[in-house]
Amino acid sequence: MEKKSDKRMQTNQLFSFQRLMLLGKQSFIINKKLIGISLAGFAGVLFMLLLLFQSKSNFSNWGNKEYMITFTFLFFTLGVIYSSLSFPAFRSKEKSITYLLLPATASEKFTFEILTRIVVFLLLMPLLYWVVANLAGAIVNYYVPQFTTYQFSFNQAFSAMADQGMFKGWAKLLFAQGVLFVFIASFAGASHFSKSPLLKTMFTISLIVAGYALFTYLLVKGLNLQAYHPANDRIVFVDSKNDAIAFFAILSTLINLCLLAIAWFCLKEKEA
Repeated sequence: MEKKSDKRMQTNQLFSFQRLMLLGKQSFIINKKLIGISLAGFAGVLFMLLLLFQSKSNFSNWGNKEYMITFTFLFFTLGVIYSSLSFPAFRSKEKSITYLLLPATASEKFTFEILTRIVVFLLLMPLLYWVVANLAGAIVNYYVPQFTTYQFSFNQAFSAMADQGMFKGWAKLLFAQGVLFVFIASFAGASHFSKSPLLKTMFTISLIVAGYALFTYLLVKGLNLQAYHPANDRIVFVDSKNDAIAFFAILSTLINLCLLAIAWFCLKEKEA
């Protein structure tokens, strides 16, 4: 009997897509009204913002570039806020206990949070923006026929970025990891801090960046590195722009993996 119960316990600790789907279904049932209101509210606010911005330019100096600037600002701003709301049960002790007692493993809960707070946002937000932007542009064009540059296209924007070399080789990985860092950093902060996770995460990152900058400055001054000029202007092992891009692409990937590991161990620590 003991061996059978041990086997059942070990089986229950394995990752199960069925339990993950049940967790998602339960979350959707509880939050479906909030999800619907949030999506409708975002669409409405975005619609009004685009009308305001376009009217400020007299519906003439507005095109795909302006659409992309607006999207980039909203994408990162809303993404940081949304990902910082990960693990909402950790904001209070009572909800934390209830969440940790859910019939799902830590890996399933962790996967669910990543999917709903990062992956879904990365897929849904651009689609929603594209629909609202083109709908708003079509409506304005109906009433203001001279507004002819109302159509928004991600392909056009990405083609322009590709022409600048942003999607070549290691630059593609650096771009992707740089975008992911913004969301993963907020996600990790939400798993660690119980109160005001976004503010505390931003403060922590600021301290780390300032600390490394101060350390680098003191190192350069202390070792008088500014007077050191290699014959080929090589910096350690980086002697070209491509090498620098490859180095930072790999470094950003490792940083993101470390942040995900921090989030994972924070969840495991709370379950212990």
